[in-house]
Amino acid sequence: MNRGDIWQIDLGGRAGRRPALILTRQAVIPYLNKLTVAEITSKGKGYPTEVAIAQQANLARASYVQLDNLQTIAKDRFEKYLGRLDAVTMREVGRKTILALGLEECL
Repeated sequence: MNRGDIWQIDLGGRAGRRPALILTRQAVIPYLNKLTVAEITSKGKGYPTEVAIAQQANLARASYVQLDNLQTIAKDRFEKYLGRLDAVTMREVGRKTILALGLEECL
């Protein structure tokens, strides 16, 4: 498991199984039991906090990372590795995560 990976995850409840992007910083992933992820959806809403990723990481449809939907999920709920986002897309994810959390003035 690595930062930038997309996994099929069992989110439980209404959300069920869906792809999600690992956001946790790489250095701590081996030591944690839970990782922070952003949900991925095939329905973009035009929010400034979503990133269009087309069909990167072997996704079946054009998709969007929803950075307003962050969750911390136990590693045992990660079911299947799907693929990885490229470095350019991950930089955009980082910028939009800052926006989603209202941290712009911290930079």
